[in-house]
Amino acid sequence: MAKDPERKAELTEHLTELRGRLIRIIIYVVAGAAVAWLQYDAWLYDLLTNPMMGVLNDMKSKFLLTSFPEGFMIQMLICLVSGLILASPLVTYELWAFVSPGLTANEKRPAKWLLPLALLLFCSGVTLCYLILPTAFRWFAGYVPKNAELRPSVQTNILFLVKMLFMFGVVFELPVVLMLLAKVGIVNSRMLRRNWRVAMVLVAVVAAFATPSNDAFSMLMMAAPVALLYFLSIFLVKFVEGGVNIPRFLGRLFGRGRRSG
Repeated sequence: MAKDPERKAELTEHLTELRGRLIRIIIYVVAGAAVAWLQYDAWLYDLLTNPMMGVLNDMKSKFLLTSFPEGFMIQMLICLVSGLILASPLVTYELWAFVSPGLTANEKRPAKWLLPLALLLFCSGVTLCYLILPTAFRWFAGYVPKNAELRPSVQTNILFLVKMLFMFGVVFELPVVLMLLAKVGIVNSRMLRRNWRVAMVLVAVVAAFATPSNDAFSMLMMAAPVALLYFLSIFLVKFVEGGVNIPRFLGRLFGRGRRSG
């Protein structure tokens, strides 16, 4: 019976800490959204609409607003999403500070390099998507009938762009997911090597469901790099299993290059 009050006090302490961290996270996001609001007209709106403007300028067209509140709602949405992105380092810190005391040293060690890798892969996916979006919009515009005028809705198309950026970033986390699964023993490098054909089919299926437009061009642009990431994941999973010595591998690679030169 003596343990119950102790557990209750410990639970209350954890909930109090969680509440404090959630309040700080909300403050971080609101502060980030305020910064984005101040920069909205300066560069933020142009950054999001730039992939579409080339097509609209070529067609001598422009965006269309269908209601008076739409402009305000678009700015609110963009600033909230931007605030979350700007606050993400602090949000990650608050979540890690809450979870890490309950982890052992062996459990903390992989997170020190998995978190930066996850951030790098997410940013790579977002960047790649942003670079190919102008080509994608030109491809879409090629199917506009000759007797029709393209006047896209601002809200619909910016939401489409944000969804595409987010989904590319999420799908690019494949190596991190497979490394975590390998860490807990669910998959291994031999299994991934043996089932690569099945994996390519699954990659195509995921790309079909992950792209908001479900068109062939976007699916291909997502599936091709993710397929390459799958084969990279085999090497990374082997590293997690302890089968690859990174310093020795790099030493052999560059040493061989110097000897051949």
